[in-house]
Amino acid sequence: MHGPFMERQDVLALAPTGSGKTLAFGVPLLSQLLLQPPVRHKAGRGVRFVNPHDRLRAVVLSPTRELAQQVAGDLNQAAKGTVLRIGAVFGKSALAPQRELVAGGIDILVGTPGRLLELLDLGALTLARVSCVVVDEADRMMDMGFMPQVERVMGWVPTDRQVVCLSATLPAATESRVLQLLRNPARVDVGLRNAPAHRRHVRCDVSDEDKSALLVALIREHRMKGLVIYVRTRRRAGWVTQALRHHKISVDVLHGDRSQRARNEALAAFAAGNVDCLVATDVAARGLHVPRIKSVVNYDVPLMPEDFVHRVGRAGHGGGEAESFTFVDREEFGAWRAIGALSGVETTAFTLPDFTPYQRVRSSRVQRRSRDAKVDFGAGAPRLRGGVGQKPLQWERSDDGRRKGRTGKSGGKKKRQRSAPITVGQKRGSGVRRTAQ
Repeated sequence: MHGPFMERQDVLALAPTGSGKTLAFGVPLLSQLLLQPPVRHKAGRGVRFVNPHDRLRAVVLSPTRELAQQVAGDLNQAAKGTVLRIGAVFGKSALAPQRELVAGGIDILVGTPGRLLELLDLGALTLARVSCVVVDEADRMMDMGFMPQVERVMGWVPTDRQVVCLSATLPAATESRVLQLLRNPARVDVGLRNAPAHRRHVRCDVSDEDKSALLVALIREHRMKGLVIYVRTRRRAGWVTQALRHHKISVDVLHGDRSQRARNEALAAFAAGNVDCLVATDVAARGLHVPRIKSVVNYDVPLMPEDFVHRVGRAGHGGGEAESFTFVDREEFGAWRAIGALSGVETTAFTLPDFTPYQRVRSSRVQRRSRDAKVDFGAGAPRLRGGVGQKPLQWERSDDGRRKGRTGKSGGKKKRQRSAPITVGQKRGSGVRRTAQ
């Protein structure tokens, strides 16, 4: 990749997760910028200076905030000791500090497309001197609907720019859209990019309602730490988090509805070992490098088979053993077969722990309502009050105005009594009523 990059040729690079794609484009990009310093303007008495607006010469587009911060940190580490400055901008964070960062002058800007466009619309940023645009996790950028935003960003960049797209997976449906950003690109393929680099993959056949119980039993029996649990939605992330906390398991949660500060704190606490488990949606499935992650649980089978590769690829970045567990409900068999067809993953034999002690006991009221909901009424059979298709259940009142039971008919209204104003010495809410005259 170094050769085509330094020759200023567009590049499409595909490599497995954890193979070092950030430094693969970062090192030649830093070398290129050092060899081509920014334009220096003349001032009085032979003094020359660099206009901060002219200093920005490279942009890296990232699909998530966490990945933008990580890439900026890796590039800063690689550029340590040089004059180059790298910064990150992303949404759901204070705008003023990021404007100040850009105004101070930086050489490489890493950011999410939405915040970049916001800065451009405000006139706080110019891309007139940008010579290289890197699109990280290119397939996800297309899947998440970022294509219009990426095209708008490209519209602010000079036409003679160089474009580099990187990803670990590239479905055929997405490849054509990615290639629209490139001109006669050099294609670089490294390894089996769709194959998860793990030593053990376990498939657990379990019903959806028992997944939480199995998860608790798995964590308790194997004393698992450094575990990331991937769920399908933010709401399910909340349910799983509460279930683990109910069983005294230290856990934090990471999803798109949380503020950037809360997301940073959750990730930092997990990376430092202050919590054992992290429940996350797919916002944490791409590119994150946390050496502490040793195990991954796919609580929900991902709908896109490529997401499985990225999820399980989070484990083992720090070296050593790595494993993944995938909970497969009967309705998820089709998605699991698609994963096998893409990655060729082979599962390891595994004995499920006994999770019956952690199963939720349904209350008699819930059981009764569930049973009533399944009653099959035949033609002409009497219908229960409040059944399917009936009027909403309402309270029936007795002669003295008190509620005595449910009925499908509207009950009478109880006449409200007028309250008397409180007098000296009486407490508010003491229930004093006006006496009959």
